[in-house]
Amino acid sequence: MKLIPGKVLMVVLLTVLLAAGSSFAVQAQEEMPEKPEKLSIIALDIDVDQFGAGVARFEEEYGIEVEWMEMAYGDLWDQITTSIAGGSTFDLYHMSNSWHPELGNLGMAIPLGEIVSQEELDEINEKFYDITVEFVSSHGEQWALPGTAATVSFFYNKAMLEELGYDEPPATFYEMLDISREAIDAGVAEYGLFPGWPEAHEDSMVWFDIMLKLHDGEWMNEDNTEWTFNSEAGIQALTLMKEMLDEGLIPRAALETSDWDNYHHFVAGEQIFEINWNMVHGVATNPEVSEIVDDLGVGLIPGIERESYTVLGGGGYAISPTTRSPEWAFKLLTYMKDEAGARGLMETTGGAESVIKELYNEEYDAEFPEEEYPLRGVFRQQMEFAGLRPSDTLSWYSEFRDNIFTPAMHRALRGEQEVEAALNEAYEEAQELLEVEGL
Repeated sequence: MKLIPGKVLMVVLLTVLLAAGSSFAVQAQEEMPEKPEKLSIIALDIDVDQFGAGVARFEEEYGIEVEWMEMAYGDLWDQITTSIAGGSTFDLYHMSNSWHPELGNLGMAIPLGEIVSQEELDEINEKFYDITVEFVSSHGEQWALPGTAATVSFFYNKAMLEELGYDEPPATFYEMLDISREAIDAGVAEYGLFPGWPEAHEDSMVWFDIMLKLHDGEWMNEDNTEWTFNSEAGIQALTLMKEMLDEGLIPRAALETSDWDNYHHFVAGEQIFEINWNMVHGVATNPEVSEIVDDLGVGLIPGIERESYTVLGGGGYAISPTTRSPEWAFKLLTYMKDEAGARGLMETTGGAESVIKELYNEEYDAEFPEEEYPLRGVFRQQMEFAGLRPSDTLSWYSEFRDNIFTPAMHRALRGEQEVEAALNEAYEEAQELLEVEGL
């Protein structure tokens, strides 16, 4: 999805805000204004079940109706940006953790520090994992309260492993590749795994991020002034990806297929391993669509240089600049992101993805038994290794992903350019933009 050109959008947005007479910084210092009759939320469709209880309590306590406008993830960006640019009044919206640098830079979200004091915000943030506050913050502002922390997990077919003589999953990434070769040679599986590496798509960024970090690399240096994805770690990461593709451990269709469209091969029992978002667990344990309900295993992504790694997705809810009730919108936000909402989320995700760290303490183990919350223990471990993509930092991330990095990545994967040359070319383009545009 593309942004409306920044300069045009900014002019439109400023016009809308001036016409509406918004004065958020001034209002933040006043008492709560008169209650609105209704607040509205542009929401991810599954969030009604996950966070609806907190919203219902808000409605009951304050007598304010809350309207949910539910949408599939793929429709959210266009709906949010066109609604704001068109001046439509709404109050909260789902903000992916990869959107805030761009949307914030364009004035499409109100910094939370303009609505409440930093002291109050810090107090609220104490209950969240630090990295989840980080992944809704950029350019010195916090744009949302975190709500979900999606992680990428390692799934495996226990029956296939047993058929090959293994009673445990692979401990390292290279052991996983060796077992994949065995499975293919023995006719146990069609391929080892089926990732999503399409060009100009976030799945490719997720996968390179995982491979780069497993090789102990980083996208940028510590002060974010220079790209480093073309380091030796980056070269090794992309080289290994190409070798997996060329050897047939993964199908060449991975270059055209997203992670959301390929996991059914794993669920159908056609492959032995799957590295994907935790939504795979819900599908793989559903007997109506899965052939591997009793054979599913899940754990940490096997390591290379690092013991393990997972990339964070998810996000939170931000306040629209077209709201007429920013203080009440924030109040609603605190109800959505309280412990009740976190528990509702854990009930639908097998115990994973909550941003409230206390719920993963050992003292809660009896309350969240493993048979009912099978991903809780894995998630607790994953948060020790979790990291972020440059989407959480870069206001021109779409340009970087679609027109610089993934095209270079694909040239290398297709054999059209040497890996090191492709990464160096992407580095030159990205570094030039970084020096001109900043973050």
